[in-house]
Amino acid sequence: MAIVTLTTDLGYRDPYLGIVKANLYAKIKDITLVDLACDVRNNAISDAAFILKHSLTYFPKDTIHLVAVKLIVNNSQLNQNNKGIDNTRYLLTKYKDQYLICLDNGLISLIDEAFSEPVYQIYFDNKEQHQFFMKDVFVDIAAHLSQKKPIKDIAAVTDDYYKAFQFNSYKNEDQLRGKNIYTDDYGNVITNVTREDFEKARGKRNFSIILPGAVIEKISDTYDDVKFGEVLAMFNSFGLLEIAINGKSAYQMLHPRQIGKEFDFNLLIEFE
Repeated sequence: MAIVTLTTDLGYRDPYLGIVKANLYAKIKDITLVDLACDVRNNAISDAAFILKHSLTYFPKDTIHLVAVKLIVNNSQLNQNNKGIDNTRYLLTKYKDQYLICLDNGLISLIDEAFSEPVYQIYFDNKEQHQFFMKDVFVDIAAHLSQKKPIKDIAAVTDDYYKAFQFNSYKNEDQLRGKNIYTDDYGNVITNVTREDFEKARGKRNFSIILPGAVIEKISDTYDDVKFGEVLAMFNSFGLLEIAINGKSAYQMLHPRQIGKEFDFNLLIEFE
C-alpha cells in the first residue's frame, strides 16, 4: 500500500484538490491519502516547510509527500549566491527514507539547512502540464514511485536548485533573540527558539520574555497553567518556544519590529 500526503495551497473550496485525489486513486490501486495541510496560507513556502519538517518522523518508510505550494519566501531569505526560484522546475528527493516531490522554490533547504541527500530534477516534455502540475506531473511521479520503479527513469541528479535561508535564533551574553516562524489556526505563535538554545543561554539565571504589551517570566507546561485570557510561554511538542493566550489568539502579540541595527526578529528574551 502506498501512503501519499498532500501539502498544498489549493484549499477546499474549489474542485482542484478533489481532482488531484481522483487522479491519484485512478493511477495508484492501493493508496492511502493524507491531507497534511491543503490550505497553506498566502502561498507561504516557509509554512509548508515547517509542516513537513515536523511531520515526517510520524510517517513510515517510503511515504510519498506531494508539496504544491508556489512562490514565495520572505525577501530576507533569498540567497543571492545561487539560482532563483523556478516554479516550473520540479524536484524529487528522498529524505529520512521518504520521498519528497516539490517545486524548485527553497522548500528543501527550509526543511533542513544541512540537506545533503541527492536531489533530482524531474523529466517531462509537455509544457501544458505546468498549468495543473500537481495533477499532471506530481501524480504520475507518485504512481511511478509507488511501483518501486527507479528514480533515474524519471529524473536526473542536480545540484542547481534554489536554496533559501532559514531564520536562526541569535544570542549574546544577556539576550536571546528569535522570530515567529509559524502561527497555527489557534493563533499560537511558534518561534525558532529551541529548548536547547534557551537553556544554554539561560544557565541558572532569571529571564524575561519581552513582548509588545506583556512580559513573561516563567515557562508553562500546558495552556491551562494560566487563567483564561492570560499570556503564557511554553515549549511545545516540537521543542520550540511557543507564545499563547489561554482561550484566545496570541498572534497579535508578536509583530515584526526592529531590535538593534542588524536584526528584525520579533522575540526578545533577556537574562539577569
